[in-house]
Amino acid sequence: MSDSLVIGTVRAFSNGRHIVVGRDGTAMHVLFDGEDKPKIGGDVVGLLRHDADGTARMTLKRSVTDAILEGRSRIFLAGTRPDLSARLLAKVLARSKTAVIAPGSGVSIERAPTTQDPDLDWAISTFRTEADRLSVALNVIDVQAVARAPWKAASLRELTLPADTEGNGRAMHDLSQLLRSGFHPDCNRMVEHISGLREISVNFVLPYSPFAGSTGFSRGIAAMDRGHFPLPALTISDARRLSSARYVALALAHSKLGAGANGQANVDQSRRASHMANCFADAAAVLAFVSSGGDVRVAEAYADLKESSLHFGRRAGRNTLHKDVLGEATHRSIRAALQPGVLARVSTARDIVAEAVKIARRTALPASRFHAEEDAPGEMESLSAATAARRISFNLRDASHADVQRVAETYRKELRELISLQGGSELAESRLVTFGGIHVPLRLSDVFDEETRGLSRPEAVIRKQETVGGLLADRSRLARRIRAGQSPDHEAPLEFGESFAP
Repeated sequence: MSDSLVIGTVRAFSNGRHIVVGRDGTAMHVLFDGEDKPKIGGDVVGLLRHDADGTARMTLKRSVTDAILEGRSRIFLAGTRPDLSARLLAKVLARSKTAVIAPGSGVSIERAPTTQDPDLDWAISTFRTEADRLSVALNVIDVQAVARAPWKAASLRELTLPADTEGNGRAMHDLSQLLRSGFHPDCNRMVEHISGLREISVNFVLPYSPFAGSTGFSRGIAAMDRGHFPLPALTISDARRLSSARYVALALAHSKLGAGANGQANVDQSRRASHMANCFADAAAVLAFVSSGGDVRVAEAYADLKESSLHFGRRAGRNTLHKDVLGEATHRSIRAALQPGVLARVSTARDIVAEAVKIARRTALPASRFHAEEDAPGEMESLSAATAARRISFNLRDASHADVQRVAETYRKELRELISLQGGSELAESRLVTFGGIHVPLRLSDVFDEETRGLSRPEAVIRKQETVGGLLADRSRLARRIRAGQSPDHEAPLEFGESFAP
């Protein structure tokens, strides 16, 4: 049962319970938890809950704000100036406790310290104490809730602007682009200048894609094309945990990689700084995963996938790499984190973060690798990346029909699990059909069509929601628009679940 906010006055003490009278005159017999106990006649603010025996229990808070930020709450943005409401709320939430953000009913935001998503909750719980110690407010998007919720540009504004300290809509625009392109994970960070001082804020963390599965996750981090199928035996839960831990840890990078005890590093200011932040985040994710009982072989496969990106991420016919591939190549950091001596030293979130900082500074590529206009792997790097690619991928283009059929059964099993994880939501199913259809591996389209035949199609959901007139059903046209929308200077008009105007 969720907590409720209580503001009242203690009127008496009877039978081991305090009698609290609320503002509406309701009297409650309450057992107060914690060392702080109220005085008779004193005003109290706290979170009220009922345990399994029906006993009303309450924890005292210093203020209404503290009570809101530490419990599950629904925040309504009202008024004629939503930008001002958002800025005010941003200041209230600034440097608050870590929380999960999800769309509520109407124009509201659900903000809670926990989530029903077990993999995301694990990642948040792992790093929560360290985030609180560093005063980093992690606003983590509950991707499962967003996947099931109807949204368009206006509703996204209400969802994300409370974390936008600049109030200029960039956070909303960035999240909108990510959701259009299939819920790609990201950590959105802004720099705000206050009285000549630079302060970095984390606006939102989108931890993983609910439609990618382990296959999409593996292909994404390996920069693998549709003609190859990843072989690592990662479960969907493994993929979501690694991705969630990586992006939650990435939100701590600016506080941990800065110079000095209280320094902040703008990890987006250069490609090398971004690379070091990636090394830190992946090392922290792997340390958290393995130290909590995760399979070391999964972490080793993760390193192989990262290294193979230097092979799959090459430009066609050239020895240069696509943008950001070198910066995401963190295999050296991951393997350093898997050394037995390092694993033996981590038991808390603070240990994990401290070790990840050391690993990132020791294993990150030198700054000279990022000075050229185009990145290129060295000769030995290319050979090692090609070897890693052979270990963790299957070439669908050149394989026999029998071999493809064996891979198809693995893909079919994953699709069925992904579909079951959508919880029967028509919106989530239609989004899986739309986004999943664009990324189907080569020669496996029939499998995707067979397994998704009974799902809600985008057009049917749109008619039922009565929010739009038509959505692009042609996958190739939609794919072109998504690629165009990934340009930072392009304001794509396409919104999922909204009408498309050419």
